[in-house]
Amino acid sequence: MNKVWVSVCWLLLSFGSVAGERIISAGAGVTELLIALDKQDDLVAVDLTSRYPAVAKLPVVGYHRQLSAEGLLSLAPDMLIGSSEMGPQSTLDLLSQSGVEVMVLPTETTTENLLDTIKQLGNKLDRQSQATQLITQLGSDITTLEENNLKIKHTKKMLFLLLNDKGTYTAAGSNTTAHSVMTLAGAVNPAAELNSYQALSAEAFLAMAPESILVSGRHWQKYQDIDTLIAAMPLLAETPAGRNKAIYVIDGSALIGGLGLNSIEQAKQLQRKIYPQLSAG
Repeated sequence: MNKVWVSVCWLLLSFGSVAGERIISAGAGVTELLIALDKQDDLVAVDLTSRYPAVAKLPVVGYHRQLSAEGLLSLAPDMLIGSSEMGPQSTLDLLSQSGVEVMVLPTETTTENLLDTIKQLGNKLDRQSQATQLITQLGSDITTLEENNLKIKHTKKMLFLLLNDKGTYTAAGSNTTAHSVMTLAGAVNPAAELNSYQALSAEAFLAMAPESILVSGRHWQKYQDIDTLIAAMPLLAETPAGRNKAIYVIDGSALIGGLGLNSIEQAKQLQRKIYPQLSAG
């Protein structure tokens, strides 16, 4: 009997987790992954960016970068899972000191990192079969995107712009999820030499001469149409993208917390828009 009990304990410890834990998710991409791995029933709260029907009735703990230790602890969680963007660090430290396991997922904006993260989560949460199925599906989608890109005869230059009330031109460089999404869709980012998000001078912006421009849906709500946006940011009219009104909108939640499931879906949709002759599957 004792040998059986020891074996059971060893098995549970080997997974590093048991079913029925109280989990808080911080970050849209993380919550999306937990739902895909069939762990939504163990979620007791989510952050403000996690707007999915499956978790719509759960308590919201605020923005994932501005978490409150007091608010989180009041929910008696066993585990907090989020990307490296969640914080502040003082809150994470306090949770750890209080016995809450804090799991920080990497936010490298590569497909390899996304697949590794799914495998890591599957092992941690005892969802290995769901993780394997998800990895297979995503691998197929990524392969289709890459194969389609090989068929493109003229690769278009696309710039992701952060829209703001100041009317400045801030672009996404490399090491951003926006850059990865555009690249997966088959576009080339003329701001790739920049690191992360950087404001551009008028001269630098015009020199990049983007043929298309990508903006976040959340920021787009203020403008609603291309003419209104160009009126607010007149330099756009002097670019090929502005002249051809080749401005596209992406779901901003796909850009939070590194490359995620929605990022791949947005890349597929974007590829179909800018290269309608292709089929992204």
